[in-house]
Amino acid sequence: MNFPSLTDNELEKACKREDLMRETAQQIIKDFAEFCLELNFSGEVNDFYRELFGQMRTHVDDLMGENGEKFFNLLYRIDVSPDEIGSYQKQFPSVELPDVVTELIIHRELKKVLIKEYFRSSKH
Repeated sequence: MNFPSLTDNELEKACKREDLMRETAQQIIKDFAEFCLELNFSGEVNDFYRELFGQMRTHVDDLMGENGEKFFNLLYRIDVSPDEIGSYQKQFPSVELPDVVTELIIHRELKKVLIKEYFRSSKH
């Protein structure tokens, strides 16, 4: 088994797997909960992005405006770097910063889930 490539194409394929989307939702909820930021997910995979993105964006926007230290700690915990944010902003200059950060968090959390799956399956 090869290590997952984690390209945009691979991430897109992963988004079609309900088990991975539920696991990603749980990972996001867990990481946000460590900072007392509540997120709710119905479990409906078809609504995953719409349902979580809005809640996450609200928290990100609030933290950016009110609690910079907590915001950077959240990014550090999830492993989203300022360089990644800057790079994404250059690619999509018309996208608002809270949207950029929220999108990158979702991508990173999905990558974490894919890496965990790889290591779980490689043990067999």
